[in-house]
Amino acid sequence: MSSGSTLAVAEITSAHGIRGAVRAKLFDPDSTSLVVGLKVRLGEGGREVTIDEVSPVPGRELVRLHLHGVTTRDEAEALRGVEIHVDRDLLPPLADDEYYLADAIGLPVERVGADGDPEHLGTIVGLTSNGIQDLFEVEWREPGGRRHEWLLPVLPNFIDEVDEKRVLVSLPIGLLPAALEPEDTE
Repeated sequence: MSSGSTLAVAEITSAHGIRGAVRAKLFDPDSTSLVVGLKVRLGEGGREVTIDEVSPVPGRELVRLHLHGVTTRDEAEALRGVEIHVDRDLLPPLADDEYYLADAIGLPVERVGADGDPEHLGTIVGLTSNGIQDLFEVEWREPGGRRHEWLLPVLPNFIDEVDEKRVLVSLPIGLLPAALEPEDTE
């Protein structure tokens, strides 16, 4: 692998069979990033292995992988819950309007206020999912310094723009904590 950073693209969910194959859930079900011959890391900064075989698991949003050097069911079971990381330089290029969700971590979330100035709504501190959609975990602080978190659905009708400096949003009433809702709402 090159010295560039990596991105988690899947998580190993279980062993498959008795010869060391694993099942993995792709974070993007449409991803084609896992291919035969690709060197991946097992966990961030973990052991590097080569993918020897890739095939879909019929009827599921999983892939079956044979990882070089993993030859027994016990070795495969030991990898349950481990994320598969790919060197960013080896990932397909993104379109102008695309971004990796992980790249938004650390960015401030803003909306355009009534006066036209940006209003700070917090900072993205993590990612989660409710099983239907991805969600940004957003942390904000009260004027007294107390921390709170709220969840921002990663949907195009809520997220107007993502760049290297911020995430700009347009949110319906009721999605934000009460303290962050515009003052002219009930």
